[in-house]
Amino acid sequence: MAVVEHARFGRLDTGAVDGAEVIWQGTGELAGEEVEALLWAGAAGEPSVEELDLLAARLDGLPAADAAARAALRAHLEEDRYFIDFHVDELDGIEAVERLVREAAGAEVGPAAFVAALRLNGVGLWLNGLSAGTPVVLDYVLAPEFSDQILAVRMTGDGAVDSVDWES
Repeated sequence: MAVVEHARFGRLDTGAVDGAEVIWQGTGELAGEEVEALLWAGAAGEPSVEELDLLAARLDGLPAADAAARAALRAHLEEDRYFIDFHVDELDGIEAVERLVREAAGAEVGPAAFVAALRLNGVGLWLNGLSAGTPVVLDYVLAPEFSDQILAVRMTGDGAVDSVDWES
């Protein structure tokens, strides 16, 4: 049985983990709001304190991670605006979309305005490289009550953006 005590995550039991499972659920803080965070583990063995410290630092440094993620989102959407167009076309009538269209004043909804309207919906912290080698995944949504479409920003342990992926 692998049990680890950690200052940020508390008592973690990875001994019964078979496949990818959530071993801790909590929150991070961004702009005075709580954001759900999940710590995932696999059957790869006991996590090291160093790995847990690294993930705790990313969670506690959520404002910096969010700023880096939003810069990557803007760059991604400037190259490929299909995610924006999908939401404008498919979620017509939803307040968040209508506000973006109204503020665009007849022009296309731009990446900067769209990214500003996205909400950080959750943070995934992945032990032992379970998430394709990127231990931090920030999930961004526009209108979660109307759409399950996510832009997932994958980050390395040091906080560098690795990729932006459209998921649902």
